[in-house]
Amino acid sequence: MGRYVIRRLLQMIPVFFGATFLIYFLMNALGDPLNTLSPQQRQNPAYMAYLTQQFNLDDPFIVQYLKYIWGVLQGDFGTTFSGESVWEIVVERFPVTATLAVTAVAIEIVLGISIGIYAALKRGKFFDNMSLAVALIFIAIPLFVLGFTLQWLFGVKLGWVAPSGVSQGWPTSYIIPAFVLAAGSLAYVLRLTRQSLLETFNMDFMRTAKAKGLPPTTVLRKYGLRNSLIPVVTFLGIELGTLMGGAVVTEGIFNIPGIGQQLYTVDPPARSGRRGRDHHLADHRLHAQQSARGHPVRRTRPEDPL
Repeated sequence: MGRYVIRRLLQMIPVFFGATFLIYFLMNALGDPLNTLSPQQRQNPAYMAYLTQQFNLDDPFIVQYLKYIWGVLQGDFGTTFSGESVWEIVVERFPVTATLAVTAVAIEIVLGISIGIYAALKRGKFFDNMSLAVALIFIAIPLFVLGFTLQWLFGVKLGWVAPSGVSQGWPTSYIIPAFVLAAGSLAYVLRLTRQSLLETFNMDFMRTAKAKGLPPTTVLRKYGLRNSLIPVVTFLGIELGTLMGGAVVTEGIFNIPGIGQQLYTVDPPARSGRRGRDHHLADHRLHAQQSARGHPVRRTRPEDPL
């Protein structure tokens, strides 16, 4: 067991470097990130030169990646263009995203498995056909359509929950976003549970248990579910990571302050209303840098172009 755990942990090393290199390469392939800063405004050359040097953008790609990895291994995840620590952003927002993902998995477990079991017991009847129709709808409907629809229905029309934000705390503020996040996977859990349970019903040990005269609930709980839920549990374990990655759209729709919303709303400082603070921060750093080098210093104004 110990050797198995150690082997698994060692396999994480190439996965870590492979994943970070691929993501870094894809982000680099999109072009110079400085071009996304106020693309419709005239840019301040001194400010652009400062950012280029600050974020090592004038180095070759592989050098940039190695500097980034070296910083990560030392616990330095870097800063955003506005000077915010990436690590502090993750620490602040990750618990919100984790809460949303765990709530979504809980909904999949409660609704998906329960409906799947009942559909298997009522095979070919009205409830089974209805569960199939609902599952197909959840799989087919786009996530953002379902999100805006439920937001309008329960948040605006009925007023049962706040349309956006997490001001009402858990679970009130999380239940609708979590349901939207879990909708597609919920359909797969439902169908997987039903199909796996129907296959288990035809096994010899199930017929033997029934022949012994055991109560139907005991046969289902002790022999049916124990064997049929193995693929469902495996699916849910993988699904937790997928849900956290898929929270980008859901957190954007419901304005939930998690990691997904940070990615969803990342924009130039001028659009986010932080231009003044960021300008002074960058100006202060530029001033200190020029002073240290003995260069003439010229203060810029917030209304100057970035």
